[in-house]
Amino acid sequence: MIEIKDIHAGYPGAASEVLKGLSLNIAKGSFTGIIGRNGAGKSTLLKVLCGLMTHSSGSILIDGIDIRQLSKKELAKKAAFMPQNTALSFPFSVEEFVLLGRYPYMNLFKMASEKDRQAVGEVLKFTGITGLAKRNITELSGGERQKAFIAQTIVQETEIMVFDEPTSHLDIGSQNDILELLDLLNKKYGKTVIATLHDLNAAGEFCANLVLMEDGAIKNAGTPQQVLNYKDIEKVYDTTVVVKTNPISNKPYVIPVRKTVNSE
Repeated sequence: MIEIKDIHAGYPGAASEVLKGLSLNIAKGSFTGIIGRNGAGKSTLLKVLCGLMTHSSGSILIDGIDIRQLSKKELAKKAAFMPQNTALSFPFSVEEFVLLGRYPYMNLFKMASEKDRQAVGEVLKFTGITGLAKRNITELSGGERQKAFIAQTIVQETEIMVFDEPTSHLDIGSQNDILELLDLLNKKYGKTVIATLHDLNAAGEFCANLVLMEDGAIKNAGTPQQVLNYKDIEKVYDTTVVVKTNPISNKPYVIPVRKTVNSE
């Protein structure tokens, strides 16, 4: 479904490129996690994929069509993007905020139709935040706000849904709630889900495929069992780890090892 071929990309005025000849295929209907250290290029990859940032060379094809041939509105009907930075200052109600996700389908006057409002109602129910519809989004907790952002992404009704660190700054319960929602989107509704994640164990538990990035390129890609091996993790993250198998899910989990041990 998605073919990324030899992509080079960077920011204006930066001394070097962020993405350096990156190539990757992402299958339709897969749940893919992007992992790697800060600065590896994870967020840049997602922005380039969704047309929010241009690439200097290479190509990105969705269903065989180069995204450069698509208008912003056409691309927004194929791939929805939830950014990492979710700071808000405008006093939207949750309902109004989620409705913004319908912009690819609105007319020139940006007027919401009955179908748009019905879609919002269905997504609020799906994400479990119907009771928050009239609340000011700036007053929500971190987990509630993340669900509102996910609802805005879902209501865009795309086959591809891209999330940049959807679980950042959340407690373990809220983190699992969010990942269960993404898992449901993938398994029940067949959406292609792509997410950057910092929690390696959550990534290994929920994602069918992982992509380990290092310095703007791909270090390893495959199943969690293939990618979460101690040699690659130690090299990329510059730390010592032990990798075990979860006895319930049979997925790998990573245990960090202290570099120094206090002596008695």
